Amino acid sequence: MAVIEISDIQKDAIGEIMNIGMGSAATAASELLNAKVWITTPTVSVQKASDLRREELEPAICVKIVYVKGITGSNLMLLKQDDVQMILNQLMGQPLEIQPDFEFDELNISAVSEVMNQMMGSCSTALSKFLDMSIDISTPTPHIMAQIDLSEIQDYKMDDTVVAINFNLTIEDVIQSEFVSVMTLELASELADKLLNMNEPEPEPEPAPAPPPAPAQQAAPPPQMQQPVGMMPQQPMMPQMPMGFDPNMMAQQQPYGYPPMGMPPQMPYGYPPSPYGYPQPGINIQTAQLHQFENFDVNLSGEQKDNLQLLLGVPLQISVEIGTARRRVKEILEFTQGTIIELERQAGAPVDVVVNGNLIARGDVVVIDDNFAVRITEIIKSKFMDSLGKE
Repeated sequence: MAVIEISDIQKDAIGEIMNIGMGSAATAASELLNAKVWITTPTVSVQKASDLRREELEPAICVKIVYVKGITGSNLMLLKQDDVQMILNQLMGQPLEIQPDFEFDELNISAVSEVMNQMMGSCSTALSKFLDMSIDISTPTPHIMAQIDLSEIQDYKMDDTVVAINFNLTIEDVIQSEFVSVMTLELASELADKLLNMNEPEPEPEPAPAPPPAPAQQAAPPPQMQQPVGMMPQQPMMPQMPMGFDPNMMAQQQPYGYPPMGMPPQMPYGYPPSPYGYPQPGINIQTAQLHQFENFDVNLSGEQKDNLQLLLGVPLQISVEIGTARRRVKEILEFTQGTIIELERQAGAPVDVVVNGNLIARGDVVVIDDNFAVRITEIIKSKFMDSLGKE
């Protein structure tokens, strides 16, 4: 197996690619955490897996991301457990402080996976656009590590050479730290080559040899046209110009758009000359009549009517929405029997009637034989929907 070497140019390419991807990941994290997030200053280095900066990262959370389309390999994200705890506190509305007895239980691990899934999903989307190729990832898998030992989750030994990209991580009013992205030499080389190949200019085609000059030939005089007898009078001869006459000077005195005095009128562009020296008649231009599409009434054939009747007999799911509310994950986890959820809609306001996810009407809630019902007060549908039932 050949040894892969990462050059300085490839390091710069890897840093540029990951900087673009992590910039998109920071945007996704900002929306998820409701706080400004900055991921900047990538530093690319080639080192052994055992030489990673353990003293600044341990104990750590290692999140494994496997690329399943576009590129091959996996990416490992190493974050400090204290940083992850602060991110979870911000996500769930907990006090922003480190708790020594904090445990990464199943709920916390699931939350970490969701945060990384949103971030790395945005990262892969940005890389897809930047590299002009489709890139997909698997669901990120977090691993808790008291000591960093990548051989537990990766198929290489700790003395193997890897590519490490260090990033500065800042979450406004939460943390200011760093994390490391680790990838194999094969994956790093593949990413760098894709970018470098995109930037290579295409070779210019060699110019074709110039053809030899053709021998000069004397132009033949134009044929003299004979005027039919009895059809058109002869054209008047051009007046004799006085000596010293300059047509350019006369052209300057003529209004714009008129031929110079004493010169024959120019033929309109695109018209061939008439055999008798007169221009042909112009083209008759008329205003186009466009069809109007406001009327959606259509005449259906017998088969189309039968098909429409079949569609009209399809059952649809109708639901009534009283209102909606937005709550944090922490508040939803605290729901118990008797919890009151305040909706955004005021009492007495009409409710929404939704059919297969589409709002079609509004109405008032009534009670009929101990059952809730809705009295329609407003229909919301298009002209096209109105015309479907017409014949």
